[in-house]
This record gives sequence, C-alpha cells and structure tokens, in this order.
Amino acid sequence: MPGAYETLHGSCACGRNRYVIQVPLEKAQLAEIRYDTSAASRNLAASPLIFWLRVPLPWYTSATFAQFPDETRTSIQRTFTFPFSANARHQFCGYCGTQLTSWNERTRDDAEHICVTVGSLLSEDQELLGKLGFLPSGDASEDETEEPAKLRTVIRSEPRVRGAPWFEELVERTHLGRIKQQRGGHSSRDGRVTVEWEVIEWTEGDDNEALGKRKLGEVEGSDRATRSA
Repeated sequence: MPGAYETLHGSCACGRNRYVIQVPLEKAQLAEIRYDTSAASRNLAASPLIFWLRVPLPWYTSATFAQFPDETRTSIQRTFTFPFSANARHQFCGYCGTQLTSWNERTRDDAEHICVTVGSLLSEDQELLGKLGFLPSGDASEDETEEPAKLRTVIRSEPRVRGAPWFEELVERTHLGRIKQQRGGHSSRDGRVTVEWEVIEWTEGDDNEALGKRKLGEVEGSDRATRSA
C-alpha cells in the first residue's frame, strides 16, 4: 500500500495553468526550498528574490484549462529558454504571465527534479509547507504566534488582500522588516469605479527620525521664506 502523503496545489493568476505536487511523507526530505538572487532570475521574474520549491519530477503533475475555444495547451503553457543557457527551461502562463516552473539538465540530478515557484502555490498550501518544516510556521512559541494570529485575522477580514506570513516572518528582523505596507480598495456596486490605496511606512531609529524632522523643519522654513519674499 502507498504511504501517506501531502498534496500541494498551485496555479497561475488566471487559473489556466494548475498543478499538484504529491509529497510522500516518508520521502519529504527529498524536497527543499531554494532562493535565487541570480541576475537571470531577477530579469525573468522582475524581482530581486525568488523562492523555489525543488521536488522530484514524478511528484509534479500539471494541466491546462482553456477559457475560450481558440486557446490551446501551447498557448496557455509557454516555455522560455535563455539564449545563453539552452539546457534550462522556464514555464509561464501565456495569458497572465505567472512564472510557474524552472527545469534544467545541467546535471543528471537536476534533470530529475523540477523547481516550482513558491508564490504560485495556494496560500493554504504555503502554510502547509510551514507545517512540513520547509518554511517558517510561527509555531515556535506562544509569544511568537500571537502576532501572526492577529495578522491572519486581519487578512480574513479583507478578502481582497492576502499576505504571506511565512515571508513576513523571514524579513521581520531585517531591513525589509522595517517597511510596513498596507493595501486596500473598494469597488462600486456596478463595478464601474474601483479605488485602490497603498500605504508604505519606513520605521527607522530615533536618531534618523530626529534627523528627518529637522530636515522637514528646514524645508518648511525655506517654504515660508519663499512665500514671504
């Protein structure tokens, strides 16, 4: 009889590309999380950092779902190959552009594995990765779980905004963790008017804050002098 396993689900933003990853619990150590800051990945994803879930190829199954009659598998699931790295293939959605997988055959081991973007996993399955020990889950202590629990409550109260608690925990005590970001929006009942807002707050030390206030005062003083002139 087959052993127990966990199933991870993911898709592109428009839902045309969907996939499942079946992780046998007795072989879960064969999977790993990798982060990539290479120039190639930065150009490909337009992001300074990308997280991959690397798993054996047999664990991964994908399918495409056309939304219009003229759509085909090749138009939905597109493949990009760098001119200078022909042995690496990157798959993305041909309609919404979501980056999905990366595969290469530089070595035999690489050819037997596939890398899946963690961001394309469903939010609840990203949380499952935390329970499996691949990502921070916030379960280390009661003190550490109080704040993430509040965060999840806020997220559920505003369905339009969905964060990644595991990533926020990773950067909490870094320079990135000093940036607080809030997003929201509202749509009219007829759907014709949509308003979106975003607030970014940078938290610095007291010295820097005082310096910022002095600079603001200088600007205000200069502005008053200009107006009086």
